[in-house]
Amino acid sequence: MRRLFLVAALVVLGAAPAAQATFPGTNGRVAASQTIDEGEGFVTEALITLAPDGRGRGRDARFLRECARMNGEPEEGSDCDAEYRAPAWAPDGKRLAFDAGDSLALINADKSGFKRLSRSSADDSNPAFSPSGRQLVFHGRAATAQAIFVRSLDGGAARRLAAGASAPDWSERNVIAYVRNGAIFSSRPDGSKRRRITTGREPSWSPDGRSLAFSRSGGIYVARADGRRARRVVRCSGCRTPVFSPDGKLLVIDLKGLRTVRVSDGRLVRQVIDDTGDAIDFSEPSWQPR
Repeated sequence: MRRLFLVAALVVLGAAPAAQATFPGTNGRVAASQTIDEGEGFVTEALITLAPDGRGRGRDARFLRECARMNGEPEEGSDCDAEYRAPAWAPDGKRLAFDAGDSLALINADKSGFKRLSRSSADDSNPAFSPSGRQLVFHGRAATAQAIFVRSLDGGAARRLAAGASAPDWSERNVIAYVRNGAIFSSRPDGSKRRRITTGREPSWSPDGRSLAFSRSGGIYVARADGRRARRVVRCSGCRTPVFSPDGKLLVIDLKGLRTVRVSDGRLVRQVIDDTGDAIDFSEPSWQPR
């Protein structure tokens, strides 16, 4: 009951980063991570989904998993056996992978089927599905070294794809983008055809895999898959994690909450949900294909 009060009350007052590819389909719900700090030691973290049209200013939020803590101790009935960051929809839109802390986890869109995956590094994070839905690319870390890895959901060891890399994303055309030394690179899942695309952060493939959205100083950009014809879609400061809609016409971005803008001209379409200062934060969106 306390959770419902917090969402309603704080969203009435107003509404961390990993961008994810969107697979083709009709536009479903936007998954996101949510953090609420009510003060006096009470903090909640949750994995939620939202309607992208912003109806009710977030009142339709559906909670897939939630952890509530008072002074660091879990509240009774909370799901505090995992963290809830960087959700990524599968190509069929029926389940999500997410960063559960030092390992990855899966959950179905109807809240069922929570499963923590075996850890491949000291800290596995930022997963993205392959087009088949049978593999994940993700960021791993050991001590001060970082890399991106590919693993099968059927088991077996993870394979390192690129050292010193982060923020991976897997396109419908079976190409993986990632960031290294302030630049965006791409390669095939086997590491072949590696190339530097452009400067930027948080790459996110379009549903057809022909375009790439990313953040860069001064705003949100979209370029062709090879990095050419880059154009600024949104001029903004502090905006991040652009993610395409499944129909390819919109982007959802993190800018003081989550908002959707048109790819064609960057015009605001909807404010999906607002942050309210330091009290509540909605971030790391992923758009469900249906």
